[in-house]
Amino acid sequence: MATSLAVPIAYITVLVTSLAIFSRIYRRRRAAEKTSFEPWFPAHPARDIYITLLGAEPPVPESMLKSALLVRATADVKRIWRIKEDKQTLQGLHQRGLVGDDTMARFAAAEKELEAEIVDVVSEANTFRNGWGTMIFATASEMAHAERTRDTVINIGKVKALEEKRLSLRAKLLGLPVVQAQLAANAQQRSPGSVSPVRSPSPATAANVATTPPVVESSSPIHSGASTPSKSATTTHATNTPSKKALKAAGKKK
Repeated sequence: MATSLAVPIAYITVLVTSLAIFSRIYRRRRAAEKTSFEPWFPAHPARDIYITLLGAEPPVPESMLKSALLVRATADVKRIWRIKEDKQTLQGLHQRGLVGDDTMARFAAAEKELEAEIVDVVSEANTFRNGWGTMIFATASEMAHAERTRDTVINIGKVKALEEKRLSLRAKLLGLPVVQAQLAANAQQRSPGSVSPVRSPSPATAANVATTPPVVESSSPIHSGASTPSKSATTTHATNTPSKKALKAAGKKK
């Protein structure tokens, strides 16, 4: 009887002990994940370079420090753009329940870190020149826009190659020639109300038009082909016409 009771009691004791140990380890891991989550942004090399130059021995020129601070502000502007884009997306996903609270906590920590970084950059800029802190981010924004435009222009060839590869793969899967697939893609990109461009005349046609004499149409007798009476015919007609005196004399004789 004692043996039959000892076995289930030992089984229950081992089961409860193992569950307690597992629960304790699981809670510790969850707490560690919440307190030490992965940062939203990677490392900030521009800030590290500026801090290194600021404490360098011998001191670096002031122009180099200003350039490093501008590069740091440009990196912060890019992070501001990303924060604005990610915030709208995360809010929508969080409302639908597709994103957990830990992700929102990471994003909130990134926002606070970026705010502190902006305040630090403004204060550092004011140490070089009073009032530069209010203008440094405007200059950094222009630099970031110029860098984005330059990257877009440089990557045009890569984007074109990827698009051609996609069109060729699509044509291969659909069994269409590559040329027809490209024409279909171009037709889809055009707007419905687009007007086809007017073709310029070829050089030969332009030369023929330039050498052809202009035809002038006029209703004057000279150009219409009507002949004008000559001077002699007009004189003969005038001499053959009887005068008024001759007509009166002939009437008296009658």
